[in-house]
Amino acid sequence: MTGTDMNRTITNGCFSALFVVTSLFFFSNVHAQGMHVTASNMALGGGGGAYMNGYHANFINPANLMIPDGNKRVTIGILGGLSSGVGGGLVNISLYNEHFTTGKLIDTQTAIGISNDWFGSGSDDMQYLGFDLGVVPIGGSYRRDDMAFSAAFRMRAMSTLGISKGMFQLGLTGLNTEVFGDRKNVNLNNEMLAFGELSFGYAMEVWRNQEEFLPGTQRIYAGVAPKILFGLSYAKIGFDSRLQVTGGEDARVIHEFDYYIESVGELTKDLEQYYHERRVLDNSDAVLSDYVGGDSFSDAGSVQGTGFAIDLGGTWEWYMKDIDLPVIGSGPQILRASLSFTDIGGINFSNNAGDFRAVETFDWSGAEIDFEYIDEEHDGELSSYFDYILEDSIGSDIYGNFSPRDVSSHRVGLTSMVNVGGALTMGRLDVMLDIGKGFNNRGINSRRMYTALGTEYRIINVIPMRFGMRLGGHSAMNLSFGTGVNFNAFEFSVGMMTTPSSQRGGANIAAAWSGFVMRF
Repeated sequence: MTGTDMNRTITNGCFSALFVVTSLFFFSNVHAQGMHVTASNMALGGGGGAYMNGYHANFINPANLMIPDGNKRVTIGILGGLSSGVGGGLVNISLYNEHFTTGKLIDTQTAIGISNDWFGSGSDDMQYLGFDLGVVPIGGSYRRDDMAFSAAFRMRAMSTLGISKGMFQLGLTGLNTEVFGDRKNVNLNNEMLAFGELSFGYAMEVWRNQEEFLPGTQRIYAGVAPKILFGLSYAKIGFDSRLQVTGGEDARVIHEFDYYIESVGELTKDLEQYYHERRVLDNSDAVLSDYVGGDSFSDAGSVQGTGFAIDLGGTWEWYMKDIDLPVIGSGPQILRASLSFTDIGGINFSNNAGDFRAVETFDWSGAEIDFEYIDEEHDGELSSYFDYILEDSIGSDIYGNFSPRDVSSHRVGLTSMVNVGGALTMGRLDVMLDIGKGFNNRGINSRRMYTALGTEYRIINVIPMRFGMRLGGHSAMNLSFGTGVNFNAFEFSVGMMTTPSSQRGGANIAAAWSGFVMRF
């Protein structure tokens, strides 16, 4: 191996230490919403503001607790609302297939073209991946003519990963002077959050245009669902950096970076122990990877913090007339419109909250090879020597050189959003439309506005056939479908959502099932 090759090996390897430091806490233990997802509304495009009733209305629009569920007043669900989804601009299956499955060589210019396709032409563009898992182990609702009550427990876990165009190019090209000859941002952020919600819903009729509930009746009902939050796990890293690589005789790697790590529970203890051993006691044998690993998340699932949130909304209903038409069948024709605000609130993670910060500049122009030292300390093995440089000298001394800051808790907001919905019921046929917008990019929630359109037709009023489409939000256009059985006293449904083409906007892949729903 020539000296140039050796320097290139060490240079490329030194930046690999960055991934160890920044990713070790998260990718070793990622557990994994926007609008609450059930098998029904997923199959209908992911809306629900004007039609989702029963205890699931707590999380979408509590006013809808007043919408009748057949002729039954009590609804109980076990293991209901189980859903899982992954989506975002990083989940771009179309681009992946186009660029990485053809067997072609990815040279520097090809890598630049791929990153432009994936991230856009801007040098500082970011793309995200969101992963979300939710389940309602138990819930129930009771409806009267003038008011309704409900209670439900929901568990959620989500993870959000964002990387910059520069980070993506670094993974494709390594420390390439053609790509990083001019200083470029190389950024990464990742957050993991898991919590439980105990929600109590109440809805009531607030206005009606006539006493009797007959064709022509209009009414407005409103609802609210406060909930207690139990934080089960939380960790976050934000890594901002500027990287420049120069070649020639004065080849250098200049990496200016600053990052923060927010943690709770055992992870905080492990990071503090490493800091104490390495920085306070000056123990050069202390290596970060020996302190942080799977055991750092052994307390995930225990209560790490608490909080409060609220879901609220209102729905206008117009009982237009009774119909009896071929195919569609007989029944009421009802139009509804709604407005709801969900997940307003957050969690204070206070169990051993930790905050660690680092601001450094890594300025490297090569390594001197001391073969006598290699013989004495590494039994003459170059690979052992390189591992030592990457993990200890570079990984711990430079990228692991963080310091703790005093913090009492971490305040984490939920996936709050606003939704405007509409639904038209005509016998066996329903048509739904929702328009919504998230207030943050947590999980698969998105600040981008979305539109959800769905239709349901009930075969012999028992087998629902559901189809939907979703535009905007965290991915490109989504198509959804679902079915099941829906008797008067029992329901079981499944739903799926996928992205036909992820070339623009990324993909979304999700599935849900209803659990066992009983009505009395």
